[in-house]
Amino acid sequence: MKKPVICIVGTGGTIASRYDAKLGGHVSAATAADLVAAVPELEKIADIRVVEHSNINSALMDTPTAFGLRDTLRKALADDAVVGAVVTHGTATLEESAYLMDLTLGSDKPVVFTGAQRNADEKDPDGPRNLLYAALIAADPEARGRGVMVALAGQIFAARDVTKVNPEVVTCFGARDGGPIGAVSKYSGVDFFAMPQRRIHLEVNHVKPEVPIIKMVQGGSDMLFRACVQAKVDGIVLEGSGGGNVNAPYYAGVCAAIDAGIPVIAGLRLVSGAPHAGKGYPGSFQSLVAKGAIPAGYLSGLKARLLLMVALAKTQDRAALLDIFRRAGGG
Repeated sequence: MKKPVICIVGTGGTIASRYDAKLGGHVSAATAADLVAAVPELEKIADIRVVEHSNINSALMDTPTAFGLRDTLRKALADDAVVGAVVTHGTATLEESAYLMDLTLGSDKPVVFTGAQRNADEKDPDGPRNLLYAALIAADPEARGRGVMVALAGQIFAARDVTKVNPEVVTCFGARDGGPIGAVSKYSGVDFFAMPQRRIHLEVNHVKPEVPIIKMVQGGSDMLFRACVQAKVDGIVLEGSGGGNVNAPYYAGVCAAIDAGIPVIAGLRLVSGAPHAGKGYPGSFQSLVAKGAIPAGYLSGLKARLLLMVALAKTQDRAALLDIFRRAGGG
């Protein structure tokens, strides 16, 4: 039987990191071709094509490089012979790149992001098995139509929901309000438990990069909002406390930003849940919405930021933005 064709796209990260004596630490050094060569079992799964997109630790991933991955993947997936792609990526900002691709790629073919918590030159790296498992997922016919996924340590997550929860353990990812959508092992193969929900595609040729996140802190002032207004940022994501509430200075800052024509997305600083009405004082979530803020729903601050960056490249209309966030965030 003819093997499927999978494209493995390298971007760098811990999975590709080796020790640099001059710098006194690990840096991305191994290419995607090096990573593939270290996993001979891949040949049993698929015919592998390798593409080098970048080779950086993911904290250094800038917006042009991340958005440029969309075009790299589109080119790879345009070949009818290619059934899916795997992206090797640093875990620090992997959840952001994965969701950016889910919003903008627009392909039914599966794209699986994977990485590692242990460097490539350690005695027991987790990268090779993660790469093998990601390839198994990308080659599975049941993966089609599920959008961009993230797979490490045998767990499969949807790009919209995945979040990094620990800086060291190999089971470093979780889902903000749900759980894994599937599992994979070389013994039992790929099993899917659920279909990702609230996925949307926005066709854009650029993104609006200047979207800071401001987290509500006890006793905080409106200093950051004033700076954003002065800098004329593209938008602001607010992470409120409790059910999405802020203090009086933050409320004044939100009002000033909205009056200046800056879209404000109102979400939560919590690890799960969606903002909701209830409190009545100026600064409550319902007062923010009444002023014109757009609810983030169940999206994390990171995911709400990415959605706003993409959405603003398509529309500046508040009603249209509200509809986009309702469809993607729920709540």
